[in-house]
Amino acid sequence: MDISVKILKENEDGSAEALINFDKKGLKTLVQWGFVALLTKALDEYAVKPKKSSPVAIGRPKKRIRKLLKDFKGS
Repeated sequence: MDISVKILKENEDGSAEALINFDKKGLKTLVQWGFVALLTKALDEYAVKPKKSSPVAIGRPKKRIRKLLKDFKGS
């Protein structure tokens, strides 16, 4: 797997212009991890929030993400 990043220009606001090169396996890895990041953000954003009076939380997105990551690393 080959993924390389070359910074072309650093901007004053902290951002940068970069050139990213990758092979087929690198592309697969980037897409998989991007999808995991997308799912993580969605679970955090759309998780059902318990009412303040409820002693039990509904759903455990972080636990589900840990399992997803564990399964992903195993494949």
